[in-house]
Amino acid sequence: MKNSIAAVAVLFSLLGGAAQAQINASAAMPAPAAKTAAAASTDPIVVMRAEQRAARTEFNNTVRPIRAERAATIKAAQDKAGAEAKAAGKDPLVARRNARAEATAATKADFDAKMKAASETRSAAMAAAAAKRAAAAK
Repeated sequence: MKNSIAAVAVLFSLLGGAAQAQINASAAMPAPAAKTAAAASTDPIVVMRAEQRAARTEFNNTVRPIRAERAATIKAAQDKAGAEAKAAGKDPLVARRNARAEATAATKADFDAKMKAASETRSAAMAAAAAKRAAAAK
């Protein structure tokens, strides 16, 4: 029994060491080399996908602060409504839920306008990449 426990412990330590060696080897490989190879490719599909990926990344970087601003506005309204409901002896969860719905509706028009501009920019970039790929395929 003692021998089998010791054998299992040794086996696990060996497997753990091998897994650690693989992790270290993969961490040592340069990640930018893969991106450079994709960017230097002349394949129209690879180029299109890289341009579309860049368009999506730009879109996400643009809308992240817009979404954060709206979320902060909604959270502030929820916190205020919850505190007021608690002080009045009402259910704060219901008050927070109602405040969220009201704040979401109140900020919808401004949020949609900001998102529309970013969405149109992304859509135009995606379409341009697809058109460039279609032209290269002919």
